Amino acid sequence: MPDIQMRFNKDMLVLSTPLDYQLASQGFDPSDREYVVLCEPELIEEAFKLEKSIDVPCFVTPTEGITEARLAYARFEGRSEEMARIAYEASAQFSPQHLIAAIGPTGLPLDSTSAVSLKQSKKQYHDAVLALIEHPFDALYFTGFKSLDDARCALMGARAVYDGPLLISLVPNGEGMFPGGRTLSEGVALCDEYGADVIGVVSDAPARILVGFAKEMASVTDKPLLVDVSVRRKDRRQFEPTDENPYPTADAIVELAVRLRAQGVQFLRASGAATPAYTGALLATVGGSDVVVPQ
Repeated sequence: MPDIQMRFNKDMLVLSTPLDYQLASQGFDPSDREYVVLCEPELIEEAFKLEKSIDVPCFVTPTEGITEARLAYARFEGRSEEMARIAYEASAQFSPQHLIAAIGPTGLPLDSTSAVSLKQSKKQYHDAVLALIEHPFDALYFTGFKSLDDARCALMGARAVYDGPLLISLVPNGEGMFPGGRTLSEGVALCDEYGADVIGVVSDAPARILVGFAKEMASVTDKPLLVDVSVRRKDRRQFEPTDENPYPTADAIVELAVRLRAQGVQFLRASGAATPAYTGALLATVGGSDVVVPQ
């Protein structure tokens, strides 16, 4: 697998669909992801087999729950190293262009005024990263951070032990704000300062808002940008996008992908209720294209 950093701000790259659609088809809930990774890894293999068939360049492992807090909540304490190994083996066999390991928020309450709380949070991410870097992942991806303080802890914990590529996605509200009245621009600047190599957002907002987010991010940093389009509900009977459900079908994200690329976004992903058909639509739209430098 080639060095992903050599492609930063050069080639458009699409990330694989999260495991959620596969879990739902098998009767699992997204909260069962830790159980599935550790106990039924063949479901991961089935999901990546489909991603490989459409030649998705970047596989993202379903290791969002690898922090000890998340594992303890799922009653799998002390199994982060096992999760990292299983996820790597289940995905690397398909030889994607790039293999990226995901790390989600711990879910623990965080008191930004408490040195003890911040230290505990950083250690959660520090230890998760240590488990993952035992395997030759091309990059690590901190995904779905609603708290900027939590994002800072994640990046600090990672950078204490890892000097490879770090991706991060934040979750602003529809107005581009975070708790405490902090803006998306502030969030991007914070991630840039604390060592993120790729900075982005996860959002289910309509296209006009996502394009605005991309434009705002590009005004703050020269780092590669990422947009993860969270699909609220897949509905073939809905013929036109609405604000209540902006992406009812895979076709609905085609124009959005074009507009995001025009704003300089390099990494694209579809998540939430998205299926690999959404990822295929992104690939068909931007695959093989160069990153655009906004004028």
